[in-house]
Amino acid sequence: MSPRTVIAVVGAAFFLAGLLIMLLPLSADSPEGVAVSCGNSVGIGYDAVVVEAEGPAFVEICGRLRMERLAWAAPVIVVGLLCVAGSIVVRRDSSR
Repeated sequence: MSPRTVIAVVGAAFFLAGLLIMLLPLSADSPEGVAVSCGNSVGIGYDAVVVEAEGPAFVEICGRLRMERLAWAAPVIVVGLLCVAGSIVVRRDSSR
């Protein structure tokens, strides 16, 4: 396998891993032991009314959890995209 292909495969793996990190659901545990759904990093599945009903602190907790997860996922996606784009843009060695 050529180095371009390896970089493209690794980049695609980083990109898919970043998407998976972003889309996995988040939850916070209440003092009663009930899991409160916080949606995912992009906010899909987040219902502010339900979270507010559990306790006003959970709105802030869920927001912090989503931002922390997004802070990890975004760089992983960017690295993956850069690797894939770099493997496409770099010219092939014409001596082979």
